[in-house]
Amino acid sequence: MVLLEPMLARSGPLPLEPGWAYELKLDGFRALVRAGERFEVRSRRGWNMTPHLPELAELPADAVLDGELVALGEDGWPDFPRLCQRMLQGDRRIPVVFIAFDLLELDGRKLTHLPLGERRSLLDGLRLHGPGWHLRRVRRPGGALDGLRRARARGRRREAAPVAVPVGGAGWVKVKNQAYWRYPFEVEAVLEGRERRRAARSAAGF
Repeated sequence: MVLLEPMLARSGPLPLEPGWAYELKLDGFRALVRAGERFEVRSRRGWNMTPHLPELAELPADAVLDGELVALGEDGWPDFPRLCQRMLQGDRRIPVVFIAFDLLELDGRKLTHLPLGERRSLLDGLRLHGPGWHLRRVRRPGGALDGLRRARARGRRREAAPVAVPVGGAGWVKVKNQAYWRYPFEVEAVLEGRERRRAARSAAGF
C-alpha cells in the first residue's frame, strides 16, 4: 500500500472555541487499513501488520481507513498490554477491534484534500459496524469534557485514555490525561529525547 498522509496530533489544552470536533482517543496501535480486494494493514510508519489481522479482510468497503487497533478488557475498555500480547507476541486468542476515525480513499479516489468534516461524513455513510470494526463517535464540547473527566477519574487504571480533538485540515490537538498509567513514561521519553537532541547539537557545535 502506498501510504497516504494521515493527520497527525500535537499535544495542547482542550480548545472550546467554535469550529472543533471532539473524540475520545483510545489507547491502541494507529493503523491504516486498505479494505477490499487489495486488503492490507500498515502502521503509520509502514510496519506491515496484514499477517497479524486476517479478520479485517472482511471489512465491507473499497477504501483506505485511518484508525486505531484496540484490544478490549473484561470491562469493555481498551487494554494496551492485551493488544501488545496479540500484536507483538502473536496470541490469536485475543480479539482486536479496528476503530475507524478518518477516510483517506474511497472507491479508488483519494480524499486527503477534502476537509475532515466531509471525509467524516463519507465515512459515516459506509456504516462500518461489525464484529471487529466500528466508527469512533464524535462528541460535542460538553461531551469531550465529560469524557476527559471520566478518564481522569479512572486514575491509573489501564483503561484510562486521553482525549483527541480533530479540526478540519489543521491536524489534531491531543489532550493528555495526566492520571493515565502511561503518562509518566511518555513524559520521561519526551524529556530524554530533548536531552539527546540537545547533546547532539552541542557535539555538532550548534
